[in-house]
Amino acid sequence: MRRATRTLSDMTTSTTGMQQTDFHPAAAGSDRTTHPRERHPLRASIIAAACMLACSVHAQAAGQDDSTAAPAPAVQGGDASPPTESLPAVIVSDKRETETATGPVSGFVATRSATGTKTDTPLVETPQSISVITADQIQAQGAQTVGQALRYTAGVIGEEYGALNNTVDYFMVRGFPNQFPFVDGLSTETYFTLLAPTVDPYALERIDVLRGPASVLYGQNIPGGMINLVTKRPTDDPLHEVSFDVGSFGSVGGRFDLSGPVTQDGSLLYRVTGDAHVDGSQQDYQTDKRFYIAPALTWKPSADTTFTLLSHFDYRNTSIPTVDLPAVGTLYPGPLGATIGTNLFEGEPDFNQIRRTEVGIGYELEHRVNDWLTLRQNFRYTHVNFDEETVGSAGLEDDLETLDRYAFAAQASSDSFTVDNQAQFKFDTGPLQHTALVGIDYLHAVDRWAENDATSVPSLNLYNPIYGGPIVLGGVDYSVEHHVEQTGVYAQDQIRFGNLIGTLGVREDSAHTDEYDRLAGETDQSNAENRFTWRAGLVYLSDTGLAPYMSYSTSFTPGLGNTYNGAALKPTTGQSFEVGVKYQPAGQKSFAMLSLYNILQKNVTEPDYEHPDGNFVVQMGGQRVQGVELSGVADLGSGVSLTAAYTYMNGVITQSDQGYAGNRAVNVPHNMASAWLDKTFSGGLLTGFGVGGGVRYLSPQFGDEANTLLMPSMTLVDAAVHYDIRHWRFSVNAQNLFDRVYVNCQAADYCTYDQRLTVVGRATYQW
Repeated sequence: MRRATRTLSDMTTSTTGMQQTDFHPAAAGSDRTTHPRERHPLRASIIAAACMLACSVHAQAAGQDDSTAAPAPAVQGGDASPPTESLPAVIVSDKRETETATGPVSGFVATRSATGTKTDTPLVETPQSISVITADQIQAQGAQTVGQALRYTAGVIGEEYGALNNTVDYFMVRGFPNQFPFVDGLSTETYFTLLAPTVDPYALERIDVLRGPASVLYGQNIPGGMINLVTKRPTDDPLHEVSFDVGSFGSVGGRFDLSGPVTQDGSLLYRVTGDAHVDGSQQDYQTDKRFYIAPALTWKPSADTTFTLLSHFDYRNTSIPTVDLPAVGTLYPGPLGATIGTNLFEGEPDFNQIRRTEVGIGYELEHRVNDWLTLRQNFRYTHVNFDEETVGSAGLEDDLETLDRYAFAAQASSDSFTVDNQAQFKFDTGPLQHTALVGIDYLHAVDRWAENDATSVPSLNLYNPIYGGPIVLGGVDYSVEHHVEQTGVYAQDQIRFGNLIGTLGVREDSAHTDEYDRLAGETDQSNAENRFTWRAGLVYLSDTGLAPYMSYSTSFTPGLGNTYNGAALKPTTGQSFEVGVKYQPAGQKSFAMLSLYNILQKNVTEPDYEHPDGNFVVQMGGQRVQGVELSGVADLGSGVSLTAAYTYMNGVITQSDQGYAGNRAVNVPHNMASAWLDKTFSGGLLTGFGVGGGVRYLSPQFGDEANTLLMPSMTLVDAAVHYDIRHWRFSVNAQNLFDRVYVNCQAADYCTYDQRLTVVGRATYQW
């Protein structure tokens, strides 16, 4: 039996199937029974770079012609002697005025982002709801994962599989699942979910959350929104930091972050960020070992050109957490009212393990040709090696206490590269001011997975577990290779007319996928799709700081999976209408939003329950989510920072092959609320001392489409204390302060306990 979490099509809810986006081109006339043809992934990158260079040279030449034609300034009085020597200019900069869409932010409040437009745009001018979680907020809340960093964000559930799942980041944005965040604006999509990255938040400068469809700029994406992880870049000012931490369950770790100029003129900058830790868990036999390092260089050969090299190495050796317990004994009482222990490990201590190595290298190139044209190219190549041995749940026996188990071993790898080429134009047409963007992006990925299932696996008593039974693995019985190739061409215009800003964008995607069965020696699935998406939005910037806005946008994810009769799947499409108001008062570090939205998704893929043994899917699902979001973030002065959010969602299944139309959508609570307040004292005996605390609330939600698994409401409290003295910062963060036991379910046989009380203490030294 293969694990249900291998691909999203294997999930038991209708909403989880929509995240698979694997494509690969099928050459016309190629032999489908042979191995997929050789690809030339570098060709597209070379051609794109050559085109950018040609455009740059042409535009520069035009600029030089213009400057040559302009007369030289006259010398007053006819004096042709050289000008007298003058003192060098003194440049005074204000850090508040130099915030960029990818750079550091002081405090909790960011004012700019490139995620919503691919241009460095103020948040208040973006016609969609967007939030930024800064590095300072991540530090204050003691977030150890991206999911934890998203806990206080409106419309987002950051740990949909529970906080204990350290193998996959899985988010819900406006009621729709999202397992593949973007990193630095580039896709991380993989066919096999366990090959997707789990990024350490210490490596991030910020996390951008764009709500609503983003396909018009990024291609395949869910309608709920996208999460963009912005990694740390080299800084102009020297930065040196090391830290050490200890925590619950024997966790220990160390981090460092070093940055600054290499040359005296600041034309070459560096940054090296690293993290090594060994984390324990509330579950028995669980250890997560990780080493991460990210060297980066920025080269500025001129004031108009910037080249930033970004690289990373990530090694992880982790036990596999228990995330698929039965609802009986967790959500509901077990035999004689018994409850399964929150420390239960359902696997085998000497068997369950994942070893994952990821290497990535890329760059961001920007060249300002002249006042009206800027060219950009962003590129990343990623290689992943993955080995796994797993014992997991195969279902509960009739005695309601014995768990049947399956086991398998898997070897996988992934190679992918993606490139995004952009040309940005600034010009006027009469009273209209334009910031236009045209671009072409390209994705090529190859994922490989081989697996051999066990022929014999002992069962486990959930209330009196005994480990060490023999596990007999058979030969390789599943071996596939997925090829994906996608090209997108897009255009966008941000048009300003007085206080009005209109945004219009269009995009055409061409996507191809092949699935090659390496055991049979043939291509058993091939698909090619073209899809058009668009967005239109309008913002009015009032003099009071209020900015009402409205937008309409569309999305798609490709139809992916195998149907029982071999029929091709249609793309899963989405559309969203959103209205709201943003508020950014002048002279204050605060930002607030109110938004109302209606999102409809069609052609959702769900499991084929009539043919459960073949991992087949059917395409009969649909979902609508209507909601209201209210959020605010502020640095209030006197050392006080605040973030707060409230979300109302009404998620309904609109179509279902299983008769669930009209039921509430899975894992979509009606109400979510959160607030975090941090105070640092700056006078008297308490100088340098600070406290922080937060509350998170989720209303009841259903864990299955039939609406039989009702998870109760959850209220959790987090807290922090910190003390700064000279170069040192000492902090203690407690998550789930009152040790509330909470169960998260995706299906009747797929439940997990959430994180219990966890405390982490850290000492940081900066110089």
